[in-house]
Order: sequence, then structure tokens, then C-alpha cells
Amino acid sequence: MDNMSAATDAISKLSEFRMPRHHELPDIDCYMDQVISIMEKHLYILSSGGSKFITPAMINNYVKLGLIPPPIKKRYTREHLCYLYIICSLKSVIAIPAISELIGVLTRSRPILEVYDLFCEAYENMLRRAAETAQEMLSETGDPEEGLSKLSLFMAVNAATTQLIATGTLSGIAEDEEPEAEPQ
Repeated sequence: MDNMSAATDAISKLSEFRMPRHHELPDIDCYMDQVISIMEKHLYILSSGGSKFITPAMINNYVKLGLIPPPIKKRYTREHLCYLYIICSLKSVIAIPAISELIGVLTRSRPILEVYDLFCEAYENMLRRAAETAQEMLSETGDPEEGLSKLSLFMAVNAATTQLIATGTLSGIAEDEEPEAEPQ
């Protein structure tokens, strides 16, 4: 298979990716190793080059930082999984404190299960849009090497600029949340 076909196949598979909704997550409490296994099964697209996107140490740190509630008798609930899916999916592009702020703002007006389902829908929609754009760009060129390099450039620039907008809006949320200083 040539590079263009491999890229097209990979993009096609990504466009079909689907995250489990909250009601599809285990209804029983899970131990740490089960949480890792469940997340690796569903978020396989986050694994690249053999690197781990979730480890027990990461989960313990998220609990210590207050990003997720502590487990109950070393067991994690469906709600814990929702937090972890969001954190793991966003941490490569948004700083952990900003993710915490975002989740905090969103969960003030709705439960984490609902926030998680909104996140899944947004993630899948954006992934589908990116895949459609990628397929269009690849089909517009007759030179596979040029097509792949232009696509890589476009997607990298898109990711960088989207990250700027995301962090800018998140910092705006954080500024709105800060109490005003009392006049002296």
C-alpha cells in the first residue's frame, strides 16, 4: 500500500471513531487496572508510538490535583471515567489547569455525565470535519508526496491556531471567574 492509500485509510478510520456515551460505560465500580483497560480500549486513537496516554500515576495525580473526585474504596465510578476521558482527550492541547477550569465551569450547570456526552458529540463532530477536509485535500492533488505534505502543514497549522483560540477563550473564562479586587 502506498503512502497516499495508507493516509486515506487512516483518515477514513478516524472519521468513524466513536466514543462511548455515559450510559455505555460500565455500570459497576472499577479498580484502577480496569479503568486503564477500559480507557485504552475506547481511546486507542490517542496512543501514538507506544506512549501511554493514561497510567495509574496520572490518575493518582489527577485525584491529588482535584481534577477528579477521589475513588471510593479504591473503586472508580462511571463519573470518574467521564472525567478521565475528557482529560486524556484534551491534555495534549490544553494545559491541565485550563481543562480543570473548563470542566468546573461546565459542571456548575449540569452533571458530569451530561457534560461528557456533550464532549463526545463535539469531539466526534470535529474529528469528522477534519477527516472530510483531509480527504478533500488529498483528492485535489495528483502528487501523493505534495498532497500529504500540504495536508500535514494544514492540519498542524489548524491545530496550532485552534489551540490558540481554545486557550484564549479558556483564559477569558478564568478571568470572568476571578473576584474583583476591592478598592483600597
